[in-house]
Amino acid sequence: MSETATPRPESAQLDCPECHNSITYYDVEGSEYYACPHCHAYFKYSGEETPTVFGDYQQAPKTSPVLPLGTMGILGGTLYRVVGVVSRHEAVHPQYSWREYQLFQPETGRYVQLAEYNGHWTLIWEASYLDQNREEFRLADFKLFNKYQSRINWALGEFDWDIERDKTLDVSEYIRPPLLLVQEQRGREQQWYRGRHVAPEELATAFSISRSTLPPQEGVGAVQPAPGSRERTALMALTGIVVALLVLVQLALSLRSTAPVLNQTFQVTADTTATVAPGTGRVLVSNSFVLDHQSALNIDLTAGTLANQWLELPVSLVNEQTGRGFEFTKNIEFYSGVESGESWSEGSRKADAVLSRVPAGRYHLNFYPITEKGVAPEIQVSVWQDSALFSNFLLVLALVLIYPLVQVFRLSSFERSRWENSDYNPYATDN
Repeated sequence: MSETATPRPESAQLDCPECHNSITYYDVEGSEYYACPHCHAYFKYSGEETPTVFGDYQQAPKTSPVLPLGTMGILGGTLYRVVGVVSRHEAVHPQYSWREYQLFQPETGRYVQLAEYNGHWTLIWEASYLDQNREEFRLADFKLFNKYQSRINWALGEFDWDIERDKTLDVSEYIRPPLLLVQEQRGREQQWYRGRHVAPEELATAFSISRSTLPPQEGVGAVQPAPGSRERTALMALTGIVVALLVLVQLALSLRSTAPVLNQTFQVTADTTATVAPGTGRVLVSNSFVLDHQSALNIDLTAGTLANQWLELPVSLVNEQTGRGFEFTKNIEFYSGVESGESWSEGSRKADAVLSRVPAGRYHLNFYPITEKGVAPEIQVSVWQDSALFSNFLLVLALVLIYPLVQVFRLSSFERSRWENSDYNPYATDN
């Protein structure tokens, strides 16, 4: 004859030893400590002996908490009932206060905690319970965020341990958002807990309440995931691939074996005509060259013999069939010397210009040099058709990096805000 298991009772009643109001409790087999929701007395009662009253929590609010006692919800696929609420603060820093909701699983008799601080929620459980994905909770991957002892402001509901004994616990919190590791230590005894961030939207759905009834979020939560953190790895990988492709394309274009369409050297000579200003050189005309398609031209100018003088060089690219011209001016200057036994130099003997969308046709260059009196410099001119422009590479690279860099800045700012209230702030030395 088989035995039938006795079903776990859903709830029971007891009378508060102080105000004698009836109290409903749900962990009939496990609860021994109670905080009366009517008079806020804190007492112990195991069902046989006379209740022992330890005191009361007069700071308890007169209104129900966000998740009232007895509320049921499905969080993470598990059915829970709210059976207790504790408001705590740090012993050394009492301005830091938070709430812990005790969630009871009726089917198994197990508990988890749902902690709320400044509108940020964290689900916490014993390391041996709900213990999946062990690799996600390696202590070496977490950073110490806080150490403290807690004190109780007030409590409501039922508990299966003496919550007042928690004041002797040393608590250490380690974070790897959105995950949490908590170590509670009393003497040589220690217990580990694990946790994860719970979004307000998830919580509201779990307990069938309006999102607007939850406390507003202030600042950044200890394990609140950074915006875009889930996509960050993929974004960084994609950015790396795109940058690598850009570099390869630039190298391929730069190594292309193409000859310049014009490569010519000119000697500047003074224009001795009486009507021109001193220093004006004779007009220099290059050889003709042909562009077989619309192109971008890169024009390199080198005044190799320029020494301690300047050269102003107006340039005109002339289409020999249409007479259309493209004009630009470059100023080249180079000075050097020795002062106090040390050599110095400033300026450059080189300059370049880019002309885009030049139509196909036959062209030549006109130069109208103006320089100081002195040695007439030589000018080396090279004209390249559709060359790989480094400036274009830099422009495209900058456009590719804008969004990733914005995300990196947002993440850095977010993390700095997260650690502002931590005694273990890794950014503190930067300030």
